[in-house]
Amino acid sequence: MITRLSKVLLVSVILFSCEPNLVDDPIPIVNFDDIVVNLSFPDFINKLNTVGGYKDVSNLGGGVRGIILYRLSATIFLAYEKNCSYTPNEACATVEVDGSGLFMIDPCCKSSFNLSNGLPTGGPAWRPLRQYRTQLNGNVLTITDEIID
Repeated sequence: MITRLSKVLLVSVILFSCEPNLVDDPIPIVNFDDIVVNLSFPDFINKLNTVGGYKDVSNLGGGVRGIILYRLSATIFLAYEKNCSYTPNEACATVEVDGSGLFMIDPCCKSSFNLSNGLPTGGPAWRPLRQYRTQLNGNVLTITDEIID
């Protein structure tokens, strides 16, 4: 015979076991040489000359899986790690800018991220994307391997 206390305990166990798992592997850390981007070059001026512009600069090196640059304002650029923050050691945990250009997404786990702050907006990811320090000096943007918390 199941008592009232047994029922309460059983329901409690079921409810608490359905909590999201907020523990998974951290994004690996990779040191890299500073990346220098001349924003006046045609490849960059076409993509990063306006606020809200973005460019995948993975071909320049840096990051675990590459870096996406986003122009937040006239003087502020954000450099996002392309390694998804959810199960980052999975082979396909790579973020890209969605075809709409409005957000970033990991096509494997379906996590989506805000371009203006890197916070998760959908899917199983619960941590923001890693950001690297940027410094603008005239038309030259430098991306360092210093991680911004």
